[in-house]
Amino acid sequence: SSNWSDSMETLSVWGEFLGGVGVLLSLIFLGFQTRASNWLALAASQREQRHIWQEMMFYIGANTSEYREFLNNFDEMDPDRQTKAAMILFAMGNQLDTLLKLNSEGLETDDNLRYVMDAFVGHISTPGGYKFWQKMSAIDLYGDDVLDAVNEKLATMELPNEDFMNHMPWLRTPSSSSG
Repeated sequence: SSNWSDSMETLSVWGEFLGGVGVLLSLIFLGFQTRASNWLALAASQREQRHIWQEMMFYIGANTSEYREFLNNFDEMDPDRQTKAAMILFAMGNQLDTLLKLNSEGLETDDNLRYVMDAFVGHISTPGGYKFWQKMSAIDLYGDDVLDAVNEKLATMELPNEDFMNHMPWLRTPSSSSG
């Protein structure tokens, strides 16, 4: 009976040890599975955000005249033309807000966020874009994340940013082109 008790105790110790190894292996597997899931979520998010950006570029291409006029001097535009162009900056700001939130959760890369941030800030730093931004900021139309991040970047610039238009002459209206 003593041998039986010793055998049971040995089996119990081995059972606990193997149970612990099983738990450890399960945790390692779960770690790999979580990492793979995060990577897939990041890839899906980036794919979706790039698709949205591409669709926005097609919209800009289809409304180039309105958009160029808006960035240069939107105050004198017909309201229908003004609305077409304003929707582009609303869409860019919305995407930037999404990217800021995804990035804070690790679901968007810093470089993609920087690209969209720089593009948005560049567009709203133009003469018309900056007037638009000031009006929208005054009524808190954009979310706090976008307002804070964009205003921080704008604070480092001379506004309106004529240099942006010099590097992107296709955004100037024919009357604002300087050669």
